[in-house]
Amino acid sequence: MKRLLLLAITAILASTSIIAHAELFTWSKYDLTFEVPEGGRVTYSSPSTFEIQWYDFTLLIKLYDKSEADDDYMKYAINRTASGYNMFDTDMNKAKMDGFKGYTLTGTLPDGSRASITNVASKKADFAMQVEMNYLAENSKIAEDILKSFKANKPQKIKKPKQKIQKKGEKEKPIRPGTLEGEQLYEA
Repeated sequence: MKRLLLLAITAILASTSIIAHAELFTWSKYDLTFEVPEGGRVTYSSPSTFEIQWYDFTLLIKLYDKSEADDDYMKYAINRTASGYNMFDTDMNKAKMDGFKGYTLTGTLPDGSRASITNVASKKADFAMQVEMNYLAENSKIAEDILKSFKANKPQKIKKPKQKIQKKGEKEKPIRPGTLEGEQLYEA
C-alpha cells in the first residue's frame, strides 16, 4: 500500500513540472518565442518552417501570410491536415493561446499516438501559423504547455537614419572611419 501511495505521489509531482527544464526558442524575424522541453533535436529549419523532435514527441511549426487566415480557411486547413494523417476521435476547439486567435484539433493517429493541429493568426504581428504536434498520450500536458508558451510581439520597426543631401556647390565633409557623421561610435 505504501509503495502504491509513493508511486502515485511521484506521478503527480512529475506531471506538475513537465516543462521544468525548458528551452526558449525565438524566431527573430517574426519576434515569435516559445518554450519546449530540453533535449530536443532540431531536424528542420527554414524561413517559414521549424521542426524539433524528441524520442516521444514531435513539434512542427509552419508560418504563412496572415491575409489567408480567416476562420473558414483555418478550419479547412486543420481538417485537411488531419485527414492526411488519418486522425480519428477528433475534437476541435478555439485555441487557448495568448496573442493569437484560431482553432486547435486534437485526435488519435492510426498508430495510437495523439496529435494536435493548431491554426492561429497573430493579433499583433502579420503572420499566421500552423503548429502540429505528435506525441504519446502521457505527453498531453506538455503539448498544452507548449501551445500556451507561444508569444508574438509586434516586430520593431527599424528607424533609418535621415540622409543629409549635399547642396550643389557645397563642400563635402570627410567622414573618418569608425564615425557616424563625425561622431565617435566607439572608444578606441
